[in-house]
Amino acid sequence: MAHWVSGYAVAGGAIALAVVGAWPDDSAGLGWKPHFIRHGNGNGGWLLKHAQCQVLRYREYGWTAGFGVAQMDNGEIVVMGICAPRKSLWYGGGEDEITVAAFSRDGGDTWTNLEAVEGPTGRPIMLTYLGGPNLSVVAGDRWFSSDYGRTWTERVPVPPASNGAFFGMEGNPLVDRDVEGNAVRIAEIGYNFGPDGSYVPAEPTRAFVRWSQDGGRTWGGESEPMAWRRQDTWGGRTCERGVSEGSLVRADNGWLVAALRTDMPARFIEGRHSDQMEGTGISISRDDGRTWSPVQTLFPAGRMHGHLLKLPGGELVLTVTVRHDVVDGELASYRRGCEAVISRDHGLTWELDRRYVLDEWEFHDTLSPAIGQAGHLYATLLDDGSILTVHNNYLTMGMTLIRWRP
Repeated sequence: MAHWVSGYAVAGGAIALAVVGAWPDDSAGLGWKPHFIRHGNGNGGWLLKHAQCQVLRYREYGWTAGFGVAQMDNGEIVVMGICAPRKSLWYGGGEDEITVAAFSRDGGDTWTNLEAVEGPTGRPIMLTYLGGPNLSVVAGDRWFSSDYGRTWTERVPVPPASNGAFFGMEGNPLVDRDVEGNAVRIAEIGYNFGPDGSYVPAEPTRAFVRWSQDGGRTWGGESEPMAWRRQDTWGGRTCERGVSEGSLVRADNGWLVAALRTDMPARFIEGRHSDQMEGTGISISRDDGRTWSPVQTLFPAGRMHGHLLKLPGGELVLTVTVRHDVVDGELASYRRGCEAVISRDHGLTWELDRRYVLDEWEFHDTLSPAIGQAGHLYATLLDDGSILTVHNNYLTMGMTLIRWRP
């Protein structure tokens, strides 16, 4: 076993020492590689913690991005994403995107090759484990598998929202389960830009919540929470802001906690037609979704794609993509990546000064400064208590997997 010790210097002269640990002897081979994550110490400094990282790519060509991961009751993990053959690093371009999946039986140590999946086509992908051999995935339409994700044979169109426009989804749904782990009720957050379907940064996005009692085949009880709207003023101009995609989890005390992608602040609207300056906020329902609290903004801009996970001790983990490192309304660095924060009081407060930096890299394109080269994520709790997070550093051209522990 090879032992590692490291330190980390931070602004202000504070030094944080990494923990001492050991890597497996085969760490130089394929599979997991040694990886450090940063953990805020609450006083402006950082601690380093050991984690593991690997990158999966479809047949070593094209742009591959991960969108979903789930631990199943047969011990397997499934990861799903898309591949765009001939796609460059940039978000646009590429042709003939295909849905791909891989499986692991050893906690992610080894994976089958990413292979094309017949049926589901389109993105973003939202993967839901329904218990037993059953899963669903939204990729264009909603598809169902009854053999642990090997085949997807049942197809159900996604019904429009109550305003007649599309019901866009990305994030993770709420899944209430029985004692055997089977889904008995599901709630999803969806959004659109109104019946004309056009994205106008100065106009609020409309968001909805709806419910399914049959594993996602039919939906009802849709609501449009007005508490998710707010007014924002900049430069003498006031505009209404809304939210779009969202994730849901049920806290141990029964509350529903929503992590919401907030419309970009008014200060960033002028001259922009990009969603990469949007942010993340939290809203809580104490009455099973009938009413919601106003959105508590955690990250006003640059951090989005929130995913919610509940740990066995009741802590909530919110993971976000860092497309722009915006602090106090200004670009603080060229850093991109993936971060996580924890709540220990059912979503009321979040430990922002103790956040985890799961992955980070420097990137800036002078000609296209809005491009963040990061996006989309998902996470699952593994049998050993660790978290497996899939996110995307576009510069690698593959999906990044990080196995870590808070």
